[in-house]
Formats: sequence, C-alpha cells, structure tokens
Amino acid sequence: MPHNLKPTMRKIETYERFHRHIAAWHDREIDPVLVVGPPSVGKSHAYATRLGNRPYHRFGGRQTPLHVYKTLHDDPHLPVVLDDISALLQEDCFRDMLKGLCESGQRTLHWGTTTSKLEGRPRTFTCTSPVLIVMNKISSRDADVAAILDRCDAIEFAPSKPEIIARMHEIFPADTELVDLIAELPTLPSLRTLVKARRWNNSKHLNLVEELLAECGAPQAVVHLARIIEGYPESEWCSRYLAETGLTDRTFRRHKRLALQLVDCHAPAERCPDVRRCLPERPSTAGKASDDSDSMLA
Repeated sequence: MPHNLKPTMRKIETYERFHRHIAAWHDREIDPVLVVGPPSVGKSHAYATRLGNRPYHRFGGRQTPLHVYKTLHDDPHLPVVLDDISALLQEDCFRDMLKGLCESGQRTLHWGTTTSKLEGRPRTFTCTSPVLIVMNKISSRDADVAAILDRCDAIEFAPSKPEIIARMHEIFPADTELVDLIAELPTLPSLRTLVKARRWNNSKHLNLVEELLAECGAPQAVVHLARIIEGYPESEWCSRYLAETGLTDRTFRRHKRLALQLVDCHAPAERCPDVRRCLPERPSTAGKASDDSDSMLA
C-alpha cells in the first residue's frame, strides 16, 4: 500500500465516465466500489438515479453498527450503499462488518457478542449484496480503515470546473444566466452553489452579488466595488474604490470587469455582456424548479 495509506484510485474527471462506473456497479460488473470525491458534485444523485425505485440499504450519518447488522440480516441480498460513514468508521465492530462486506462473492458477517438487542437474530449470516461506499474524503492516518477500503474497486471522482458548469446547465437548463455567472468566479463551485444562488436571486432581502461572491471566496473588494457601482455614478467608482479599500488603480481595473458583470446579471432586464453574448434569448424562469432540487445535487 502507498506510504500515505490511501487505496490506489483511478481518477475520474467527467460525469459521463463516472456514471458508467455507477452503472457497472449496479449491474454487478464491479463490486465492491469505493467513490471518494468532494461534496455536492452529484455522487449520491448518481446512484439514487441508477437504482430508481429498486429497494436498497443506505447507511450513514449517526446510525449504529447494531442497526446496520440487523438491517442487513433481514434483507441480505439488497444493494448496500454506505454514504458518509465517517462516524461509523470510528466503531471497531463496524470495521469488522465492513471487512466482511468488502470480501469478494458471498460474504459472511459476524456480530462479536451475544446480546438481547439482536432480537433473536443469529450472530453470523451470509450476504450477497453489492456494496457501494461513498465518501467525501478518506483518512490517510488510519491504516486499518485504508486496508479495508483497499479491497474495493476505488475511484476518485474529481470533476473539473467546466464539467461542473456543464452539469449545472444540464440539471437546470432555465438558469443559464446564473450558471454562467458562477462560471466567472475564481473558485471550483459545487452543484449546491447554484441551488443557493437561485434562492438568493429570488430573495427580497438578500443581494445575489454579495452572497455569491462571499460563498465562492471572491475578494471582498469585488463585493465592495459592486456596491459602489450600484449606488454611485461611474465618475466616482474609481475614487471611491481607492479611498474605501486602500487598493490600487490597477486592482480597480482588474476587479471592475467582474463587478460589472455581477451587477448586470443581478439586474432582471439585463444580460451579462461577455458571458452570454452569443446565447439565444429566452424567458427567465429562475426559481421555478421543484422544491426537491437539493436531492439532485448531493
């Protein structure tokens, strides 16, 4: 195993290839599978979409190892998804179960002690469930956990910024202006960034420019310049910016383009000049997607 204790992973940078891996797991062509990638890029949505209405086990969060064991015993052949299991991985008894789940073929799971909480269930049973483990990150300090996960077909899902932007367009085709605005910001966004931006854009109390730039880590000076542009004549922009931020004229010129685009995008009747110059006109329907949009982005 590499010195950093992480399992060997194939890096995947496109949604198309990532979805093919989820399909291969669903069809039991590869099993078990470990997916590690940043939050809110669509990992959970991918397996939920592929499984559809098919019943499956999903474990994570604050569930107990005993609950996992009992649930698996009662339906030992359903697909198993372990999503966000950092807390469970702290439990030795869950690690033992995970070792059994990550074996090839038919798996034998054990519960180490006799307890009335098993409610008549045996301490050993066989399981044929395909297993998918989904994590935002994996510890490089825990050799035991890394050794367990090294048994998996492991992939690192690391979509590029253009991939995430394209995925935003695919999921929310009516939000072209917001998506292209997010593309201009100097950070790697998540899909949830767009969900929140849609809410800010429709709020009577919040300013999209201020919230989006703060969310994406853009310089506060750009937020400040956007406020100046919205509130004062152009002849005063530079002097006010220099006086209120203490920055230079050169920095003003660099920040001015982004601030202008943000202000233009915030105006309902305007279009961002550079980003959308060649796009066809379409009516704005931002904010009208269904309330369950969050489930598409996890």
